[in-house]
Amino acid sequence: MTPQPPDHRTIDDLLAKARTRNRYATYNMAAAETRLRTRQAARHRPPRQRSTDTALAHTEWTPPENESTPDADRAWWDLNAVCLLILGPDADSHLNDFITSQYADKAGALVFACLLHLADDSSGARFWWRFAAGAGHQVAEYCLFLEHAHSGEYHDADYWRTQLLRQHFEPAYLCGDRSTAPLLGPPCMEQIHPYISRQHHSEIGTIPLPQPALVDQLRNLTFPL
Repeated sequence: MTPQPPDHRTIDDLLAKARTRNRYATYNMAAAETRLRTRQAARHRPPRQRSTDTALAHTEWTPPENESTPDADRAWWDLNAVCLLILGPDADSHLNDFITSQYADKAGALVFACLLHLADDSSGARFWWRFAAGAGHQVAEYCLFLEHAHSGEYHDADYWRTQLLRQHFEPAYLCGDRSTAPLLGPPCMEQIHPYISRQHHSEIGTIPLPQPALVDQLRNLTFPL
């Protein structure tokens, strides 16, 4: 074996001395993470735990014809207002029709999705809003527009905005008077979860399904509204 020259350096020697220059040596990562957590907590905190100042500032629906997507907070309050108005006098009847039709009624799917949203099940709410929207329910499309805007998913929000514009959607006509919506959701919304079963589909994932007893539970929850 040929002896190595005294100044010969192996690959391992070079790698051991390699250093990556820290471009952010003065950046406070811990403080940045704290700021992000604070912003996310403020956006996703249930409305009943938040100040009503933001909601009081808006008495009109966010119009989909605006070129700019609504900010996350405005979209959240509008979505919450839609859901609370949907849980009106006929909500229990629509939910019952949804169950008896083996989950094929689009009005009942909208009611169930709004219940899930108010109970902090965003993925379940999205599933049934999409079902209702696919069946032609414009209010469900508006809910998806607002929900995606709230989540910062602007491409998806613009898709549903386009669908609404094609149909000349008018929020005040189909959703009702924005100023009449309750500011806070029903208390104890987590009580609905025992009345919801969850089935796993190999391609779709987990699907929440309402049980018949949820109809009476809905009447009890929405009585104070």
